Amino acid sequence: MNIKNGLICVLIVAILSLCTFNSVAAAPVSKQTPDIHSNYAADVRGGQQTYLITTLNFGNATTVTMWVGQYVWLTGVLSSTPPTSWCDTSHGIANKTVNIQNMNSDGKTWSTVATRSTGNDRNSGVILVQLTPKAAGVYTYRMIYYGDSQYAPAVSNVVTLTVTNVAIS
Repeated sequence: MNIKNGLICVLIVAILSLCTFNSVAAAPVSKQTPDIHSNYAADVRGGQQTYLITTLNFGNATTVTMWVGQYVWLTGVLSSTPPTSWCDTSHGIANKTVNIQNMNSDGKTWSTVATRSTGNDRNSGVILVQLTPKAAGVYTYRMIYYGDSQYAPAVSNVVTLTVTNVAIS
């Protein structure tokens, strides 16, 4: 394991141990309907129900303002029950591929910008992506799991980054 992967693992374990202090209540949602109170959306087309929550910077933020050159963590969890926060791994689904998508400039279509495998063991279901936008603008992201023979597809809530050319004081 290289140093970067080791540091990320240590960071995940530290954050997961603190997660009980940073959770939100989750409520059931209907088919493909984002629930702003629980930060996830569910898709019930078939297989075992799945839920996918997306937040920014290891918290419950769905919007962040930053400047060019900064980085932000896009965080998520794929779960078989409604998660209480992005780090609720009590029912996390391990070893599944999740696509990270960005809204295109047309405002109508999504493009996959990265794929990640959900964690296993203690961080089961967790997705972490470091984003470093190279230009000012508004960036909209979501995560999508296409499902398989056991689990139904799921689409996360949307998160937004506003990136400026100057440092924010």
